Amino acid sequence: MSGRVDTGAQGYHEPVTGEGAGGAREAADATRGSVIKLTAEVVSRGLGLLTTVVVTRGLGVEGFGVFGGPYVAAVLVAELGELGLQATASRALVAGTVSLRSLARARLALLAVVGGLALAAVPVSPVLSPLVLFFLLSGWGEFAGVALRCRGGRIQEALVLCALRGGGLVLAAAALQGGAGPRGVAWALAASPLPALGLGAAWLVRRRPAVPLPALGVRDVLRLSAPLAIHSGLLLLSPRVEYLVVAAFLGDREKGLFLAALQVFWFLGMVPSAVAAGAMPSLTREAMAGRGPVRRRTAGLLAALAAPAAVGLALIAPALVTTVFGADYGAATPWLRVLAAGVPALFLNALATAALVAAGRAAVLPRITAIRVLVAFALALMVVPRFGVPGAAAGLVAAEWLLLALGIRACVAASFEVPVVRPLGWALLACVPMALAVSGVRESLVLSVAVGTLTWAATVAAAVRLRPGLARELAGDAR
Repeated sequence: MSGRVDTGAQGYHEPVTGEGAGGAREAADATRGSVIKLTAEVVSRGLGLLTTVVVTRGLGVEGFGVFGGPYVAAVLVAELGELGLQATASRALVAGTVSLRSLARARLALLAVVGGLALAAVPVSPVLSPLVLFFLLSGWGEFAGVALRCRGGRIQEALVLCALRGGGLVLAAAALQGGAGPRGVAWALAASPLPALGLGAAWLVRRRPAVPLPALGVRDVLRLSAPLAIHSGLLLLSPRVEYLVVAAFLGDREKGLFLAALQVFWFLGMVPSAVAAGAMPSLTREAMAGRGPVRRRTAGLLAALAAPAAVGLALIAPALVTTVFGADYGAATPWLRVLAAGVPALFLNALATAALVAAGRAAVLPRITAIRVLVAFALALMVVPRFGVPGAAAGLVAAEWLLLALGIRACVAASFEVPVVRPLGWALLACVPMALAVSGVRESLVLSVAVGTLTWAATVAAAVRLRPGLARELAGDAR
């Protein structure tokens, strides 16, 4: 079946020709883009996680509890300065429907409002206000990265992201070294995106589009981005619902410990997001054709990553928490083990979301995400006052699995089913040898990760050798 799809990379469109030369070029381009994007995310998010580790250790449990509430709230407030424009840009700049200047003008209008309110509120919110500025400016750095990618600058996007999060690490560490508390760290973070913004702007000037794109007014751009703004806001809120309820009912120590455990869970979410983004062109072609192995292949890959991540996280949680965050955070270990049960749903939710977008059913996403948020709030309000943080962790896991069930159901309704049970079942079964091997060395984080990785790889290799058709059955034809 022929048609035209957005490659999302070089700013051009390639005819969809199945197994022909055009399809092969597009598949190769998508694979290359996926590898670069995943590498950039791993490195830059690793720097971001390292920043969190430095801050948690430097402020201590109580100080991080004070810092954590404004930190989580600032993410949500800063979304008012974005309103889906980044997601809109990733499509519009490639499709040629809106100019970068128009999108940037809309973001500047939002920045003036939200940033101005944040600065005005400094006397009454000395930690929240600079953190809002930090996330607002970081959003601009990511926006510059998207624009570079759409103009063919994948490597430049990767470098901007690394500079963005590396700057946060350097300035946060310097502030803590100078004896700063939560307020000083917040202002250090607020200043950290500026070098990355300068770098991105300089590269964008050199990569002007060959053909001028349509210019729209601020109101028209915001109207265009409204559906994605709703979905993006709900996506930001959904994994933070439980923390907000914990912050309302429990003390600073519980908040600090739970937020440390959540940092690990949120960091893992980077992996499925990058994999799903890399698979989007292929998923789109498959949705247009009505059949193909891409969903099965991607589900198999995500299951193969999710199962060992979940099992391994449950096994090495004590060593991970104390090694990464310090001995003071050891009490977060049981909660991190509970969160591990939500990792498979977290990974496969990314595929369900991508499949719905590829099938042209993106309008469904705000509805099912809103259901997840409402159910999560209801659960948290019931269990947190009675059971504390363990109840919050269990509620988050239940909400993630609910979202997956809703996503799968929506995919079925769209006649674009996503396989989940079979690949995840095989992947969990293959984790048994890894679990046995890691159990004997789990006191050492480095040794347990090395043993687990080698055992998992050997198990998969042995399974494929004993049953040669297994890889094709789970992953489809990868040609």
